[in-house]
Amino acid sequence: MTGKMLKPLKTLSAGLLLAISVSLPQLATAAGNATGQTVFANDTVTLRSDALMLSDLFSGLPAEKDARIGDAPLPGEDLVVRAGTLQHLAEAHGIDWSPSSGRVRVIVEREGRAVPLQMVRLAIEERLTEDYIADRVEVDITNRRLTMMVPSDMDPEVKVETLDYNSRSQRFAALISVPIGNDKSLRARIQGEVHAVIEVPVLNRHAGPGETIRESDIVWTAMQARRSNHNTVTSPDQIVGMSVRRPISAGSVIRRTDVTPIQLVRKGDLVTMVFQTSLMTLTLRGQALEDGARRDSIRVKNLGTGKIVVGSVTDAGIISVAGPRIAMN
Repeated sequence: MTGKMLKPLKTLSAGLLLAISVSLPQLATAAGNATGQTVFANDTVTLRSDALMLSDLFSGLPAEKDARIGDAPLPGEDLVVRAGTLQHLAEAHGIDWSPSSGRVRVIVEREGRAVPLQMVRLAIEERLTEDYIADRVEVDITNRRLTMMVPSDMDPEVKVETLDYNSRSQRFAALISVPIGNDKSLRARIQGEVHAVIEVPVLNRHAGPGETIRESDIVWTAMQARRSNHNTVTSPDQIVGMSVRRPISAGSVIRRTDVTPIQLVRKGDLVTMVFQTSLMTLTLRGQALEDGARRDSIRVKNLGTGKIVVGSVTDAGIISVAGPRIAMN
């Protein structure tokens, strides 16, 4: 038997549902049913499909009495079917049921899964780079409370229908849609900011004070350019071979002040002074008069002549000097 379609029912929030008093037992007499089976109004029903059936509202309903009476709530939402509507449906479909009180109701819930906000961001970023910006960007969404749900058995999919971008203010406005099945889609307007992105080197492991950073420790990560400053490490050359001053976590942005050059020479150390050309290499003994890290220029005393020269630290205990005459005199 084909019944009348249910008119749209009011959707109530969880907060409002909590305000409803506990209903009385929802049992009704059903002596008139051909099967002699008692019909109950359910308390709560959870749907996975987009159809609301009469059997979702009533238990013990004969199979021949079942019919589609309307659409299920949107994924993740719920609605309440109250006593008056339940009685109207029972009468329209020839079901011997009446409410035991006016407080009888059925809560209808629809299973759903949230569309990740990151998926929305990625869809907008992809559209921005396709239509407006050649470089990589990240977006910050202003309306972060946006919640869109799809049926629990569907994989979320985000489509950017329209996108407006203001290069001067670095802001965007977009209309997105999310399919929920049966040629239906949810739509939402999104606003936010656009930020340029840079790649920076970070560590692939935790490093503690005193450890030396090696090239094999380096991986790359993206960060918004606006979050960087003169103290942000942007090149491996700024950290490879350096000593860690304070703990650095894996994947965290590194500051130049987090590392310090390794002192390859200490004041008072005996060192080797080296002058090298394509034709010869000259070495002399000297004594460092200053501490020095790699590529630092320090003063060195020639132990043979007592002459003080300036050289560049190239390795532990090794000082490169400018010329043999300077080194020897």
